[in-house]
Amino acid sequence: MNKQQQTSNGMRILIVTGIFEPESGGPAIYAPNIAEKLAGSGNQVSVIAYSSEPREDFDARYKFALTRVARGNKFLNRIRMFFAVFKKSKDADLVYMLDWFAAGFPAALASRLRGIPYVVRVGGDYLWEQKYLESREKPISLSDFYEHGAYRRFSYKLFFWIIRSVLNHAETVIFNSDKQKELHRRFYGLTRAVTVCNPVPRSETRRIVRGFVTKELVYLGRMTAMKNLGTLIRAFAKAQIPDEFTLALIGDGPVKKELTSLIKELALESRVSIEQGMPFYDAMERIKNCRAFILPSWTDISPNQVYEALAIGLPAVVTKENYLSIQNQLPEMIDPNSIEDISSKLEMLADDAKYRAFAEAFRAISFENTWDDVAREHMTVFSSVVNKKN
Repeated sequence: MNKQQQTSNGMRILIVTGIFEPESGGPAIYAPNIAEKLAGSGNQVSVIAYSSEPREDFDARYKFALTRVARGNKFLNRIRMFFAVFKKSKDADLVYMLDWFAAGFPAALASRLRGIPYVVRVGGDYLWEQKYLESREKPISLSDFYEHGAYRRFSYKLFFWIIRSVLNHAETVIFNSDKQKELHRRFYGLTRAVTVCNPVPRSETRRIVRGFVTKELVYLGRMTAMKNLGTLIRAFAKAQIPDEFTLALIGDGPVKKELTSLIKELALESRVSIEQGMPFYDAMERIKNCRAFILPSWTDISPNQVYEALAIGLPAVVTKENYLSIQNQLPEMIDPNSIEDISSKLEMLADDAKYRAFAEAFRAISFENTWDDVAREHMTVFSSVVNKKN
């Protein structure tokens, strides 16, 4: 396709992601939204995603072509992803990866064999989150993992090499925070990187109207070691708050069974519940009247859930280990290392006067960045990449 054809017909973009709705997690929400926006502006968009099921009933509603690669054996997953990307990328102008290991590594290999340029979006950190924290070693923040040299361990060398190779062969790497971009420039040697902040999805949530505020606290997202939900549950058990206050954990993930056992161990079954993940709009409807959203992660780089909470007027108490562009506007933050600190924040939320002041301060946060803005920034990056190739 020449430049004139690209201008009149749009680009042919293949998006690759490790998770996709109805699963929980940032990329599961990000992928369909960016795909819809890019397709809506005249581009031909296809998505390939790992999935627990080969298809879902709502797949036909999308404006883009969707291929789900059903998970099984981890090694075979990567083989299937490689061939899916190799097949679909044949006619693509560009491959955009929202993952840089489980899906990203096979996608990068397929793209390079096809001679198709690729762009990677980095929203988390595989080595720190899935190798270090999931090993149940003493939790540390993302920046400490690199600054203290933990990433150099022999057991991580192969993974570090693969990730560095995938990122350094990308035409551009997109980050959602400047701080993580700088960490990767220092420790992965990146030279081609940009920041595209996550959006506040106000237009997408306009029909979601917050009503009578309940006494339910909520977490929504992936259930992984990084999210520090065990500490949240223990803090909830310790907090001196009335029994009518409850905690709901909504989502899926590898520590879900562990959290269920902890709830039973602490005899909290009547006050702490675990619910299945659900599509974005359903999830926003489910949590819109909750007292507050709680995010106690060891580090959370630029969590979509905080911007989503802001969009629907749901106050959020967020870990102080965050790289959000609105960090200096957050009225309260959590020390993820301290059960006592988290308990005190829960007690604050249960105090009506303190809660009103906190909620007012949170809703006063000023930050405007729509999905249209994000799509335009992506197209600027993509056009530069494709035009460079031509």
